Amino acid sequence: MTPPTPSSASDYRFLLLIIPPIFILLLASGLFEFSSNITVDNFHTLTNWLMHSTPETQEEPFSATRFLVEVKSRYIWLTTVVLALVAGLYAFILCAMIIYQCHPRPRLMVVTTIGLVFALGGVVFIWALDESHTLYRAVFGFSYDNLRQAGPQRIGEPLLRYVMVVVSVVNVQALIVPVVALLAACSTLAPPVSGQPPDPTFYASQMKRLKDVLTAASAILVSGILHMGAWLRWPAALVADKAGQEAVLGTALAITLFWGVTFTLMLVATYLPAALVLAKQAEALLLDGPSETADPEPEQWLKDHGLFLSLQDHFPQFGLILAPLLASPLSSLLISPLSPTG
Repeated sequence: MTPPTPSSASDYRFLLLIIPPIFILLLASGLFEFSSNITVDNFHTLTNWLMHSTPETQEEPFSATRFLVEVKSRYIWLTTVVLALVAGLYAFILCAMIIYQCHPRPRLMVVTTIGLVFALGGVVFIWALDESHTLYRAVFGFSYDNLRQAGPQRIGEPLLRYVMVVVSVVNVQALIVPVVALLAACSTLAPPVSGQPPDPTFYASQMKRLKDVLTAASAILVSGILHMGAWLRWPAALVADKAGQEAVLGTALAITLFWGVTFTLMLVATYLPAALVLAKQAEALLLDGPSETADPEPEQWLKDHGLFLSLQDHFPQFGLILAPLLASPLSSLLISPLSPTG
């Protein structure tokens, strides 16, 4: 028997799988291409110096060693930029889909409006930040001003403009995507779209969605901490004094540790109450009148469907909650040591 001939565009939907990896490749290639701070002539000067220099010429005005240490720090930062942008896009799409699935149209409009208000408020807030705000000086201004002070021979004006654009995009995304994730977490507690009374199976599906939101939220927060750590540590590569380098690295660790703890507490405050509500509501329905598909033993049914709250049953979720805190010391390993052999 001859197989049926493809007759519609839906038969070629499998080709859509090519879009995500191509997008990531183009994003990384673009970021890499525009991040250079070396001309063609200087590139040949660099390679010639590396191949023909001797220990006696290490103190020449052009130091390939110091230049390459800065390059290493810069591309480690760009690595975290790619990670943050891709994780943010993944989280945005996943959480937006969960919001869409959890609400009928009228309620969806209300939730969307609330999200727009919070997102626009965050963008206005970050736009209004200047040197009078500690958040601006400690996170963005600290690194940017150090890069600017390094001078045009080390960090040129085109690279500074490029850095400003990239960091601004990452910061705007870092404000918008968490709003969507928080609304997605709230949506898992919403009544069923059908308007019918919920059953235990409904709460099991909502718990699964809540775990998906936790995974996405943890991904964006961890990538944010890694980006913040690499961004704050980049100027250390431009500091000639070893003690000054250590001071910059220590400051970066302290700041990322502060925000790592904050993000972890935010995940705790979001996931645990929602999970507790879903588990209690499902347990109450099972005890009042077990459904036909439920296990005769309510506790076993809750465990099988992820609705039994215990460290053993939710160990992966507790790991995701702690991930932003653990990412702080991990970020310090990305760029340290700053020695040429590091």
